[in-house]
Amino acid sequence: MRLLWNDVSWYTVVHAGAGALTILGSLISPCVTIVAFLGFMIYELNEDWHLSDQAYKDILDYCVGLYLMILVMVGMMI
Repeated sequence: MRLLWNDVSWYTVVHAGAGALTILGSLISPCVTIVAFLGFMIYELNEDWHLSDQAYKDILDYCVGLYLMILVMVGMMI
């Protein structure tokens, strides 16, 4: 099974989960969400800069988790 261009693996699930946790952090404080998002982006871009490991795929998985959790939370509000 493929998630966009990645084969679904442990890394895909972890990155999507990190995105979901970032959105759940907004239930505590908007600052938690901002810090988690910026921390993840800085880490991935730094890793790509040093390793050239196509971090955009990890960022896409993270964004999928973000968007899915947003859909879940909005769905619960309706």
